[in-house]
Amino acid sequence: MAAKMERRSRHTNWLGLLSFGFFLLLVGAIWAMSPPALNDQVKSFFSSENWRLTPLTGNVSIPEPKDIRAFPTIYTAAEQFCFIFGFFQIAILILRFALHDSLERKADTVSGSAFWLSAGYFLNLLANQSIGWFAFLAGIIISGGIAIVASSLVKLFR
Repeated sequence: MAAKMERRSRHTNWLGLLSFGFFLLLVGAIWAMSPPALNDQVKSFFSSENWRLTPLTGNVSIPEPKDIRAFPTIYTAAEQFCFIFGFFQIAILILRFALHDSLERKADTVSGSAFWLSAGYFLNLLANQSIGWFAFLAGIIISGGIAIVASSLVKLFR
């Protein structure tokens, strides 16, 4: 039985490579199709003049952009990436079911799609100025939690 599962899993390793290739292709496509202002906004976003340390509690400070409203193109491009890649992960999941891939890989793919789609949602909120920077960071942490719960649920219902 273990040999059969090993053989089955070995033949579907190409789905992980396909996913990685699509990741790189999508980064390039989003970068190429975004407005020219994206290059300048990325440089400005990562420059040291854009960040300040905001005290959290006691001696703990967290970096925060001085003006989060100045980078809508970055947030929108990242949001588009997250949604497209999240839906691509759902397509990979369908292929994993069709190819009878291992439960572990199916759970990983469910986890990935849950993370990317929820991260896209929080980026949408940030781009629309519905939330602030720290709420966005909390949203990314929540996305990680959603991914862990989704993976665990798949493994629970063997």
